[in-house]
Amino acid sequence: MEACLLQLPQRLLLLGAAALTVSALETADLVDLCGQTWQRDGLLLRSHSASRRFYFVVPDTDCGLWLRAAAPIDRIRFQFRFFLVYTLTSASPASPPPNASSPASADACAPGSYLQFYEGPPGAPRPLGAPLCGLTIPALITSSGEFLGLRLVTGGRQPRVDFVGEVTSFRLGGLGLLARTRASN
Repeated sequence: MEACLLQLPQRLLLLGAAALTVSALETADLVDLCGQTWQRDGLLLRSHSASRRFYFVVPDTDCGLWLRAAAPIDRIRFQFRFFLVYTLTSASPASPPPNASSPASADACAPGSYLQFYEGPPGAPRPLGAPLCGLTIPALITSSGEFLGLRLVTGGRQPRVDFVGEVTSFRLGGLGLLARTRASN
């Protein structure tokens, strides 16, 4: 029992160091990184600098960011922690929605504000799922390669955008690959 009590401070110290490592995640704002490519192990991505205090309300925003895994064999995982993306007042019926010929315009998010994820390099992106909007935190988003694109579009007269997401570069292997193989059988 005494040996366990002596090891307790060491274990708490290790736990504290692990917590510091997790909280040391770099933070950046999507609207400040428009048009750029970000490559790191991890990132806490906010919609804008005043996230969780005020909405981002700039109309007609079209902002894209490419996330690149830390290594070419890695993948990107994006998990929202907080998510509010919507428009209070849609554009007038006389004006057509943006990208009216694209499949995304038939989505429930158009012509309002939305986030769209893309797979593949910046020069050849493919949409990854439907555009995201609303008040419910979306499911985990995972790339199948080293690139994951994110595009924020604000439409309508009163956009309301506020989100926080965690970006992680990871590598399949070990038990992750084993679990995938067993699940496919």
